[in-house]
Amino acid sequence: MEKVLVVPRAVLFGVRNERLFQGFWHGKNDKIESIISKCHYFVPRNEAENNHYFKQIVPYIVFKHKNRFFVYRRTSKGSDKRLHFLYSIGIGGHINPLDTKDVKGNEFEVVVNAMKREFKEEVVYPHDYEFKKIGYINDDSDPVGMDHFGVVFLVEGTSPDIRVRETEKIRGKLVEFKKIDNFSNNFESWSKIVWKWIKNYYRFLK
Repeated sequence: MEKVLVVPRAVLFGVRNERLFQGFWHGKNDKIESIISKCHYFVPRNEAENNHYFKQIVPYIVFKHKNRFFVYRRTSKGSDKRLHFLYSIGIGGHINPLDTKDVKGNEFEVVVNAMKREFKEEVVYPHDYEFKKIGYINDDSDPVGMDHFGVVFLVEGTSPDIRVRETEKIRGKLVEFKKIDNFSNNFESWSKIVWKWIKNYYRFLK
């Protein structure tokens, strides 16, 4: 049975919701990261889904090569029916106990380990890349978002040669920055949130 990393909502945001935010938080949040590092534990995934007591912490990866971003569409074969046929600009996945391996000192490294593993599992990309954490997503207006909290990473690759592994579940390709709005109306909620920031930040791209 799959176990996923969670933090109780009241611990993450505070009993009075003093750390609660809606949408995208750009930049670093030391308090949030400290809580994720020190207060997480693993529960069976079926106990975490549709359970608003928990926030499942999820690395969310936006891939960029020059002026193009990786956009994909989920098929009906995906595990979460709520996301079927929606487009996404972010590759995401749960954090599992195996991601704690070799974590020493900085417990937040478990999120980075999960990000690297999910990227490798979801896409074929045998090339160099750099990554940086650009912010966090919380969307309590959405049924899926109510149970999840995103740590957003921007991955910049050296090659455009990227393709999905599970082609029965996902269809994906690189899309020019100026054409992504053609898909954005059908983005899942997290992608709508992060795309709004990316669109403004990279508005100089042609």
